[in-house]
Amino acid sequence: MNTLLSILAFIVLLAVLVGFHEWGHLAVARSNGVFCEIFSIGMGKKLVEWKDKHGTKWRISLFPIGGYVKMFGDADATSVREQIPEGYTEEDMQRMSAFRKKPWQRILIALGGPVANFVMAIVLLFCLGCIKGIPEPSSEITVVSEDTLAYKSGLRTKDTIIKFNDSDIKSFADLAPKLREAKGTDYTLTVMRNGVSKTLNIKMYTELDGEKKPIDKLGIRSQGYSYKKTTVSSAFSNACSKTWDITKSSVSGIAKLFQKRENIENVGGIISIFKMSAQGAGSGMSEFILILAILSAMLGAMNLLPIPCLDGGTVLINAIEWIYRRSLSEKVIEIIFSIGLVLVVGLMLLGLWNDVTHLSVFSKIASIFK
Repeated sequence: MNTLLSILAFIVLLAVLVGFHEWGHLAVARSNGVFCEIFSIGMGKKLVEWKDKHGTKWRISLFPIGGYVKMFGDADATSVREQIPEGYTEEDMQRMSAFRKKPWQRILIALGGPVANFVMAIVLLFCLGCIKGIPEPSSEITVVSEDTLAYKSGLRTKDTIIKFNDSDIKSFADLAPKLREAKGTDYTLTVMRNGVSKTLNIKMYTELDGEKKPIDKLGIRSQGYSYKKTTVSSAFSNACSKTWDITKSSVSGIAKLFQKRENIENVGGIISIFKMSAQGAGSGMSEFILILAILSAMLGAMNLLPIPCLDGGTVLINAIEWIYRRSLSEKVIEIIFSIGLVLVVGLMLLGLWNDVTHLSVFSKIASIFK
């Protein structure tokens, strides 16, 4: 039953995230006179299809990972090449095709998806704040596995961390930045366990032949969230600020990855998202909504990156055309989008590889290739 709930939560989470993102594109495209032929949640073979009053075919497809809006004139679902559909004229293309719209209109259409995700994140966090309160990570921890430095150092699940060295810890949000900065150093953690305080020495490194090799991760996560009651105005301002914080940290994390200032093992993939959705569903509706809001803001942020085949890349290409008042050739656009596709697929495969290697079944096999 738990497995079924986890799978259902995962499908619902992806469907809502992708559906709202693609609806943002659809709404802006329609407002600019573009005819949208297909709106699909999922990829691959269609399972269910119906047509709305605007003539758009709405689909639920076999694989719930991803989705798309196929606009009039698209040669395929990637919106890279243009073709005149059979039975339509050049005049129809000028009126209904996204390719024939002005660059600033195409920019707005591209921004529609990410903006929809930001709006969804703000609305969800705002509603959560009004109904239950502002979420704050608890200082009670979960130890990820017995293979982690945390477990070997004496930390146990349900320990409550109250001090990092001499600094008081009120929540996991206080602890997380200190742990990130502590790579390669010694520190102490004071924990409460069954009403008794205990101080543990942590070494974020291994020593071999007199040389220190830093350890990146302690191997703990927050046990959950506590909720602080607040006013409606504070709930809204908190929702906006938290969405902005998630956006900034997502973009800076990718930037640091390319600058080699972020460990590539921190990149997660579809299995990580499955674990997050399962964890949220298992902890209750509030946790699930919170995870949905966080992932929605992250999806919006990722799509704004100026990488071809993401929305940010589309914005960049159209901005160039707008500034220089000339269109890039189809061949150049295809090359640019191919490069972007390689980058995006590469990140997805890296995330999947990290997910698989973090599974205990594969950890020993994966270590052979490192």
